[in-house]
Amino acid sequence: MNRRTIRFRLTAWYGAILAATFAAVGIGVWFAIRDSINDTVDKDLRFRLREMRGFVRLQASGGDRSLEELIQHASLAPAGSRFRIADSAGRWLYQSPGTQGWGAAPPDPSRLPNRGRVETSTLNGKPVRVLSAAVAAGSIQIGMPTDEFAEMLDAFTWTAVLASPLLLLLASAGGYWMSRRALAPVEQIARTAGDIEAHNLSERLPLRGTGDELDQLSATLNAMLARLQDSFRRVTQFTADASHELRTPVAIIRTTAEVIRKKPRSEKEYSEALDRILAESERTTDLIEDLMLLARADANIEETVLEPLALADLVRAACADARVLAEAAGIKLAADDFNGCTVSGDFRALRRAVLILLDNAIKYSKPGGEVQVHLGLCRKGERPMATLEVRDNGIGIAADELPHIFERFYRAAKDRSRKIGGVGLGLSIAQSIARRHGGEIQVESAPGRGSTARLLLPAV
Repeated sequence: MNRRTIRFRLTAWYGAILAATFAAVGIGVWFAIRDSINDTVDKDLRFRLREMRGFVRLQASGGDRSLEELIQHASLAPAGSRFRIADSAGRWLYQSPGTQGWGAAPPDPSRLPNRGRVETSTLNGKPVRVLSAAVAAGSIQIGMPTDEFAEMLDAFTWTAVLASPLLLLLASAGGYWMSRRALAPVEQIARTAGDIEAHNLSERLPLRGTGDELDQLSATLNAMLARLQDSFRRVTQFTADASHELRTPVAIIRTTAEVIRKKPRSEKEYSEALDRILAESERTTDLIEDLMLLARADANIEETVLEPLALADLVRAACADARVLAEAAGIKLAADDFNGCTVSGDFRALRRAVLILLDNAIKYSKPGGEVQVHLGLCRKGERPMATLEVRDNGIGIAADELPHIFERFYRAAKDRSRKIGGVGLGLSIAQSIARRHGGEIQVESAPGRGSTARLLLPAV
């Protein structure tokens, strides 16, 4: 048996607690029986003391009852009981046979309580309960053998000592069986979880439908496996998309270099080739920087310096940069006269998030369209939020694609032709920036009706 298993440890603790319980109960019962025996004998001795005091009192007051009558009185001399009487001078007036073993000298009446003092003595190797008390003539001692009670107590003691290990063994075996039965689902969970690997993350742990703690554990592990499966899928997709996006510029750079080296070229051809290589290198650098930014955000090591910012000034600066793009695309950029609103954040990071929203709105608008920018305040629960809305009347986004627009490298199917630039990281970066500032980005859209991107940030 493996001592490290929970089953063994539960059984060991169960056995130890049961042994301690048996010992405590056995000792308690033993003392209770002994005290009950002593109380019963002591009550009988005190009853006899009252009767004997009555006889002595009558004799002392001139009654006609003699010591012989006292000895022969049936209530005072049952089978096995013994007594002895001493006068005030300390001389024994009478001693039943065998009472010499209680002590040679009579007890001092002045030191005895009114109810008497009870002690356990030994007579011929057998226990005797002796009551010593003061009477009118001196002192008296009454004894009653308790050997039968002692034998009964010894019998109980040996029964408890011999039966307890057997009961403890049977109870421990039962506890081991119950723990094995109770932990059987845990072994099944462990085996099933051990069989789940990267290629079968869709496997789930079985639920017994009992609703107990083990079923809750299985449900929790299944939820964790679902999250792992989704994360693994996203990582795999992210790796594949990143490889795909990097393959094209790297291939262009390599092909251009190989072609230009095959034979001598004119200065113009060399210049055009270098321009292509530089453009693709810059594109690759931007992509790698975006990937690094998202990786740092995922690892929670991206440092964000928060300071009070006038959001209206930040949005005006972003709109000024985006207006160049809008004019080149034939799009009108209409911005409100922004009211003052202060947020706590990083100016460069938030400016990039706003530019991403403006750039997307311009990209997906048709020539002659319009992009509107509004800045205001709202409440999210008890928290005031600054709200930046960027609206366009462009091509819009289908309902089944909206849940995926913040995924990395995701682009709607209509955009796979690459007529619209970008690699699908903009909204992922913007959402990451917003969440680092305690906010979020919401998007509402319908095909042919345009889109509204809403940036929410905690207002100071």
